[in-house]
Amino acid sequence: MERKILLLTLCVGIFINIGTMLLGEKIGTKIKNDEAGDSLVSSTELLTNFELGDRFLDLYRMGGKKNRQDFENAVEHYKKGLQLLESANVYYTNRLGYAYHLERRLKEASEQYEKVIRLDPPQSVTPEEFELVIRLAPRLYVNSKEFFDLEDVVVILHPEEPLIEYSFFWDDDIGYPGDNDPTDHEKIWIQYDPETGDVVKVYTYFHRAILSTEESIKDARDHHNRALIYVQWGGHGSLPIGWQKIPAGQFVVKYAHIDEPGIIGNMRSRFQKDAKSIRRPDHPLAKGWPKKFFGTWEEFITFDKYIDLPELIKEKKMVIKSRWSNAVIDQYFLDYQFFPKRAWPTGAP
Repeated sequence: MERKILLLTLCVGIFINIGTMLLGEKIGTKIKNDEAGDSLVSSTELLTNFELGDRFLDLYRMGGKKNRQDFENAVEHYKKGLQLLESANVYYTNRLGYAYHLERRLKEASEQYEKVIRLDPPQSVTPEEFELVIRLAPRLYVNSKEFFDLEDVVVILHPEEPLIEYSFFWDDDIGYPGDNDPTDHEKIWIQYDPETGDVVKVYTYFHRAILSTEESIKDARDHHNRALIYVQWGGHGSLPIGWQKIPAGQFVVKYAHIDEPGIIGNMRSRFQKDAKSIRRPDHPLAKGWPKKFFGTWEEFITFDKYIDLPELIKEKKMVIKSRWSNAVIDQYFLDYQFFPKRAWPTGAP
């Protein structure tokens, strides 16, 4: 971590002394393309603040000894950058809200999300788009020993890309009874051909890793464009069909501004832990929970209980069109705390 901070400090010095031509092009494009901010600011200070905010947020997400300071630094730089703008910038207003949300500073997160919604209001879906959401809803299977119910599902269509997010909210996560999140937020994304409606990509969210297989695309097309998704016992990481063939090197967390992916546990390692004990079996809020997974490896990876996702979507009717996933969920749909997840499978989380 000391090496990362040293490199970060050196980068700051370079930015200040010789400017940031490439960085200026990158951040300037974001501001220029921002529908809510029509002034292109080329200030080195502004560019450095936004870039450093992103870098410190990545360091915060990585964890470590200076985790709290990384968060404070990220917020400070985002605020400074936004203050220097002549008009509002929805992208970095959302980034600031996301940062607060990660730290569970919910009031401040909601204040920023409210600004995001005001700057770039979501759109209602048409009947045809709602039908598309239902038609492409994945076939969802869980382990028959799954303890938690799927409480809510929110569906968000990207306003410009042929991409649909299905956000799942499980009653809780077997590993985190005391995290102050009353639900476990997970998601998958379906990319489709806007001309034919066929599925062209299936992305799943597995403990911050983004997984995808070619097999999942073929299987979806063989089943009326409904992808097959498996859900891990207790922790609810989502898996595409063919997940067993995914190399261990893809079970990583990738960061937008730090070229050092974080390794996460795959299904085998998670079974080995859960078969011994859940993380906090004696926590008061885990009273009545299973204290471990009772079964073999083969039983752990057996997903034989179907969840009728189309019916749940029709019942909940929480479908909207927006770029800003966490913001619209917070402002439009859920009246309880949820942990924020990356909005889309590519780009910065």
